[in-house]
Amino acid sequence: MIHLEKISINQLICLVILTQIGVSVLSIPYAQIHDSGNDSWLSILIGGVLTQAVILIIYQLGKRYSDRSLPQYISAIVGKPLGSVLNFLIAAYFAQNCLMVIITYSDVINRWVLFETPWFVLIGVSFTMGAYIASSTLRSMATITQMIMLMFLICFVIVLISGIGKESDVRHLLPIGTHGIGSLLKGAVPSFWLYSGYELLLYVFPFVRSRKKKDILMAISAANGFTTFFYMLIAVIVTSNFSENQLKFIPEPMVFILRVYNWPVVQSLDILFMTIWLSVVMVTLYVYLFMSARYFAFIRGKEIRNHPLLVWILAIVCIGLGLWCSDRQLQSRLLDYHNIVTGIMIAIVPTILLLISLARGKVARG
Repeated sequence: MIHLEKISINQLICLVILTQIGVSVLSIPYAQIHDSGNDSWLSILIGGVLTQAVILIIYQLGKRYSDRSLPQYISAIVGKPLGSVLNFLIAAYFAQNCLMVIITYSDVINRWVLFETPWFVLIGVSFTMGAYIASSTLRSMATITQMIMLMFLICFVIVLISGIGKESDVRHLLPIGTHGIGSLLKGAVPSFWLYSGYELLLYVFPFVRSRKKKDILMAISAANGFTTFFYMLIAVIVTSNFSENQLKFIPEPMVFILRVYNWPVVQSLDILFMTIWLSVVMVTLYVYLFMSARYFAFIRGKEIRNHPLLVWILAIVCIGLGLWCSDRQLQSRLLDYHNIVTGIMIAIVPTILLLISLARGKVARG
């Protein structure tokens, strides 16, 4: 059994925060700057608000089937054949997330830190570590995530200290709101993708220990609120350190800030940060790998109980695919495709499932 005990509310918060926050921290606000310029932090705020709306949808769906996870009750909503197809597609989406997280971070590490390390070593070691953790129980995985939260807090302090250095100039943020609401909303689209990770609630809902179901909503909303604050903080720090024109040509602005910041205790702050940040990225990897295996387990309707085997099979497949993804142009094309799929899977699919569920309920009541 992969569920020996339920996870606590605090563990749920840690899981959501560290699954949402990943490689994108290094690139914020590169994707938004082309649309909303120095107002990119506002686009990120709008993205967080849109995410909260989707969280409410996912919560309402989970509450209707609070004793089961999505792969178990999806057939009750759309029927067994379509339910099996959707379980497969959602499992493939989570596996794709694993792949994109690792090839993106491996690319950053390869360009900034480990210049001579072979690509297959970066991919192989990452997936091996992730699969080892993902093959354990949900409770064990949540406990490890709580421990990694300390590493995240260290990174948070590093970002805060380096971001308020002498290169920072708040005038880069002014004037506020000049790009117009249209540009802000356009920049909010890539911002919305940054928050993916909360969709894990569709699976873990029945495994969260709480006195009231509303506590789960409050917990995941608090996690999303913290992620929104952290992303906005990164955007403000980066924007205050660079001009709008400069940011259009800097894919990883946070790394630049860390590299030029002179901290007496540490010689290469960027290397220290990215080394510690690897543990945070690993959370996203093993959570998505775990989720992918759990959805694959219900493809045939009846659960496949050998969870570790499924995890390692998925990890091996991802390693094989990842070996062919060292080219940056290919990564860019895959990322564009991935963003579209993410929007569909974390927003459109849960919304449709909730609407069908509500419609079926009304018909049943007649």
